[in-house]
Amino acid sequence: MRTNLKYIVVLIGLFIFAGLYYFSNTKGTLNLKKANFSIENPEDITEIKLISSDVEVLINRNLDHWELNNNYRARTKTVMEFLRVLSSIDVYSPVSKTEKEQVASILKAEGVIVEIFKNKKVIKSFYVSKPSMNREKTYMMMMRSDQAYIVRIPLFKGNLADLFTTNENLWRDRTLFDYQPQNIKEITVSYSENLEKSFSATNYGDGTFSLKQINSDSYIESFDVEKLSRYFTYFQNIWFERIATDITKSETDSIKNSSPFVIIEVEDINGEVNKIKIYKKLAANEFDEFGKEIEFDFNRAYALFNENNEILIIQYYICDPLLKEIDYFR
Repeated sequence: MRTNLKYIVVLIGLFIFAGLYYFSNTKGTLNLKKANFSIENPEDITEIKLISSDVEVLINRNLDHWELNNNYRARTKTVMEFLRVLSSIDVYSPVSKTEKEQVASILKAEGVIVEIFKNKKVIKSFYVSKPSMNREKTYMMMMRSDQAYIVRIPLFKGNLADLFTTNENLWRDRTLFDYQPQNIKEITVSYSENLEKSFSATNYGDGTFSLKQINSDSYIESFDVEKLSRYFTYFQNIWFERIATDITKSETDSIKNSSPFVIIEVEDINGEVNKIKIYKKLAANEFDEFGKEIEFDFNRAYALFNENNEILIIQYYICDPLLKEIDYFR
């Protein structure tokens, strides 16, 4: 009986030793050090770099928000989802021996390099395959390694590689205006084609407001205070659809050199001003669905925001609540 127990103990010990060897030996099939792509504490991450052959995206934490390439705000929701991705990466299997060399070579030449930082120190660095490499599988490989792995996220449907994009526009925050009404001091709306419709509205912060007609530089004595106070609540979650990357330089210059049909300026209680210039966009078709001839797009417009020279595409259904005329408040 003692002999059998002795054999069992020895056998268990051998299994434990074999397991440790299997996972820790640098020549093992699934070396944990070379397969640990997941981030244990994503809340510690302060900076993320995504580098492809021709583009580098830098996302870094700045106090209460994330910045993109030290130039724009990054979309908080997108960054938070990406951090959850980093904490959920699971290795499905090593790449087979027959594919190992080829996959490693492609990752080094064409893959996206992912660098994760904590306080300027790299805590993880690896390659990720591009979606074009394989639509069915996502490959990852640690830097300074030749062993690639097929990875997944439990319950995630789709190609994991799509999430490691170096397309700046997909990371960029698209917010134009997002104010709490009590934080807005003044709103100015100027219609270039008809200044009589233009106005400026001031919130004095004590429950009182003023309404001024721009063309005559005179205050309106009688107006609907409830409508005006409600108007200040409309400047929340106003965003642009996308950057107009599909127009030519001559079209871009033509838009910038034309007169915007409306300019909206918002000054907050700290004196900071955000301004959007909105330009009418020519219709893609000469006639609408009813056969009526049309000149301009009824759904979308071009825009310039602050001093940024990028042409933006905005949707009227998002911005329409802001496009009030002075008579609306009378």
